[in-house]
Amino acid sequence: MNAEEASLLWNRKDEVDQIGGPAAHRQLALKHLKLKTVIKESHASPVHQLMFNYTNESMQNLFATVGKDQATVYDDLHMGDFIAVVVNFTNQKTEQTMGGDLHACTWVNASQVTKHPHGDALLAVAGSDHNISLISIVEARVVSLFQGHSKAVVDLAAPSDCPGLLVSLSMDGNIRLWHASHQECAASYSSDALSLAVSPDGSHFVTGGKKGALHMYQIPDQCWGPMPPDGIEAQTSPEREQLNLECSTSGKHTEGIDCMQYLSAHRLATKSVDGRMNVWDLEERKQISTWKVPSCSVGGGLSLRCRFGATPDGTYICVGNTTGDVYVYNTSDGNRMTHVAPIKVSAPVRACGLSPDCRHLLAVVGNGFIFRFEYRRPNAQVCCMPSVQCRLAPNPTAAMG
Repeated sequence: MNAEEASLLWNRKDEVDQIGGPAAHRQLALKHLKLKTVIKESHASPVHQLMFNYTNESMQNLFATVGKDQATVYDDLHMGDFIAVVVNFTNQKTEQTMGGDLHACTWVNASQVTKHPHGDALLAVAGSDHNISLISIVEARVVSLFQGHSKAVVDLAAPSDCPGLLVSLSMDGNIRLWHASHQECAASYSSDALSLAVSPDGSHFVTGGKKGALHMYQIPDQCWGPMPPDGIEAQTSPEREQLNLECSTSGKHTEGIDCMQYLSAHRLATKSVDGRMNVWDLEERKQISTWKVPSCSVGGGLSLRCRFGATPDGTYICVGNTTGDVYVYNTSDGNRMTHVAPIKVSAPVRACGLSPDCRHLLAVVGNGFIFRFEYRRPNAQVCCMPSVQCRLAPNPTAAMG
């Protein structure tokens, strides 16, 4: 940490104390977000996912994107408040993989898995070539390759508190469980799922179906830890529980669920393709809040889904729509906290991310654009156009396989 960064962090802490603490400061930040940074990724294609690393509190500054055949990891707090590229991965054809477009990514808890003395961050990416690549951010290379799906992988999820565990979903509904310590499938299920989410403790996962149904699967104990000497027998016909949750008539999902995420141990957020969002208490089996995202009717398949993001404590959700608008909602009551939109771009928002302190709201819009809306003090002078624009140049040396 240099002197400039240390001064910035000190001033930020002083401001938080003056306002009344982190909770009050986050509410203020959401009311004063201004577009300040625009990034154009070199593939010039839609970005399908953006995700902050909330598996490790010391690495929450990292976020990742996947678009076309590239995955890119950024530092959201470089030199205190700037964005910098950390790793760029190109899914090229190799002896082990066919390469191709990437559709999904997720951060995998690296504790007790990595051998690096200062820790590591692990990013899983997957797409059209049926394989899942696990990338070490410290080593800037693929350290594990998971093979077994027969169709394109459309969703990935990992428990924030369970080291090494990973769950994948392919286009044909096949769900597979993996562990970072070995490259063999630990369990395999058939489903009609469009999306999935894993509980923070790794005890179970929930799937969202094509007609809005939610199903829960318990994760076998054999999926935790090292592979047994004789291997693991894949489970093809497990028992699943359909979740019948108490909810209002207007809040019931009737369309396919294209995105879902755990907000805490028992709170699950779900979104359907018609823009209906729900927050559920799975312990009480009831709905906590529900709302409809304006102009968020998705059609044309999973590649056109609008994914949402959330703060690590689950207090706020950020989500976009098909016309480029981005909203932040309070998950406890569904109240809208803020609404922002990019400049001179009217295209679907495919994914969003919100920093833990709500000072940065990121959205991927159009063909490879990442817009970062940043908190500026109410009395600060802010120009109407973003002050930073950059373009990711192709970097052949960064390709890994």
